[in-house]
Amino acid sequence: MKPQETKAVSDPAAVKLSLAQKIGYGMGEAGSTLSFTMIGSYLTVFYSDVVGLAPAVISVIMLIARIWQALCDPIFGGIAENTRSKYGRYRPYLLYVSPILAIFSTLTFLNLNIPDSAKAFWCIFTYIGCCTAYSFANGAVACVVNSLTSINSERVSANAVKGVISSIFGIIVNAVTMPMLMKFGGGNTNSAKGYFFTVLIFSIVSIPCFMICFKSTKEVIGGGSVSGERTNPLVMIGSSFKNALKDWNVAWLVIAMILYLTGVFGRIGVMVYYFIYVLGEPMGMASFGTAMTVGMLVVNFYTPYLLNHIDKKLVGVLSCILQAGCCIAFFFMGEARASVLLVAGVGLIYGATNMVGLVSVGLVGELIDDNWIRTGKRSDGMIVTVISFSTKIGNAIGGAIGIVVLGAVGFVANSTMSAEILTKMNAVINFGPAICFLAAIIPFLMIRMTNKKGKENEQKLKEMNK
Repeated sequence: MKPQETKAVSDPAAVKLSLAQKIGYGMGEAGSTLSFTMIGSYLTVFYSDVVGLAPAVISVIMLIARIWQALCDPIFGGIAENTRSKYGRYRPYLLYVSPILAIFSTLTFLNLNIPDSAKAFWCIFTYIGCCTAYSFANGAVACVVNSLTSINSERVSANAVKGVISSIFGIIVNAVTMPMLMKFGGGNTNSAKGYFFTVLIFSIVSIPCFMICFKSTKEVIGGGSVSGERTNPLVMIGSSFKNALKDWNVAWLVIAMILYLTGVFGRIGVMVYYFIYVLGEPMGMASFGTAMTVGMLVVNFYTPYLLNHIDKKLVGVLSCILQAGCCIAFFFMGEARASVLLVAGVGLIYGATNMVGLVSVGLVGELIDDNWIRTGKRSDGMIVTVISFSTKIGNAIGGAIGIVVLGAVGFVANSTMSAEILTKMNAVINFGPAICFLAAIIPFLMIRMTNKKGKENEQKLKEMNK
């Protein structure tokens, strides 16, 4: 039986994306990078060293906000995949939500002169607002690619171009963030003014990036419920979410991504402490971040080849092993007080082995097609955002655990700590993520989707749309 959604296009498998379209699409991720990099890498230290919140309070804020963001992702997916507008299903959210995201990103780094008890409420309000807007804007970027074409190699290519652009912007952001913080903050890493003006500039620049993505994309594949069908929104979202998680491969990919990203985001959230306290080189964060992002740029050039010639889940396993090895190396370099140059060199390798992101988006496209063929419903928005849900859960767990465990081993902000405490901090920052990466190997191996099966499904879709 021909899936009902294919009425929107005669042969979606025949759609080829031009390089200009891929670059324009990738600018959406540039907007996301500008909007959220500061939050991922610096918000924890901003809360502890600038706002003055206790580690336990920061942990609660991180956990609440990131769990909320995780829930927002499938909510967005269920709403967006059933959106009907002249712009399509996902593009309207690029147009209307990106300015809201810019506003909340800036407010998140605004330290108000209010009582300490009120500061926690202000922090959680602004962070939740930012997380909500990010779920909708970045969710639109993640989802729209699967509406541009059904050729998986084209989607992999578009995501690789997106990764290159994201990495370029990431290199710029990581290279200039700490110098900007120091410049606007008068040479201090704990200046509220430095944080606010740095994120304000990034937020303003993010808006035209999202607009370029909006202008450069065109949705040609429909989805969601039948046009004109009236369904309770909550029932619709719940049904789509259940349908996605009933898929064996989707469920195992969710578990793999939760484990892997708990390590990634847990480490990102506390990595700045590694440079400020363990190495005693705050400016080293800029060198490390830049080197790591250069590696993440390079990975986009060879990973598509691996994904097209090796089962994607096995590429994910390889990436997990290599990432764990880098974390172990970081620990021993921290104990030896290695030079920033050496740490940055391993950071380059760490970024260059981070293939899981492309593994995930490559698998997602194949899982959407497979689910479409088996169920007759193209739940592209929900499946993408269910995977994104796992990203946010990993972010929530990693971000919350990292700072609270640092507090448990003796971390005290803006103080001189003993060598024993610094060693424990070093272990939390590096061994914890390594364990998560190695644990993610098991669910990756449980995924049944192979490249051969993906090709067979692609051919089935071509035949169904003749």
